[in-house]
Amino acid sequence: MNELVRHTSTDGKLTLLVRVGADGETAVGFEGGDWHTHPDLLAAMLQVPEKEAVTEFIARLQADDIPIVVSTDGGVTVDPWVSDNLEATLSMFGSECLLRYWSGAEVIANDR
Repeated sequence: MNELVRHTSTDGKLTLLVRVGADGETAVGFEGGDWHTHPDLLAAMLQVPEKEAVTEFIARLQADDIPIVVSTDGGVTVDPWVSDNLEATLSMFGSECLLRYWSGAEVIANDR
């Protein structure tokens, strides 16, 4: 995959990548993690046109409008991702994950 865009979080702990594969498919995900998504899925989640979805996702992520779920193992980041259902994610993973924003700020209960 060819890297198109790279953004590092304010606290330097996460890097978001936008890549395009040999098949022309665009993927957005965090460096070092398995999770990724595609413009059509982002468009549905954000309710914006597909051609604007990646840019809108990045803007909202960087504005701390979208919580990031971080799977951890002994306090070490294993896989960051964005969930479209935080309640289900938290009930499934519980203490094995934390919620944060792009800036590094912790998500508090009222933010969910």
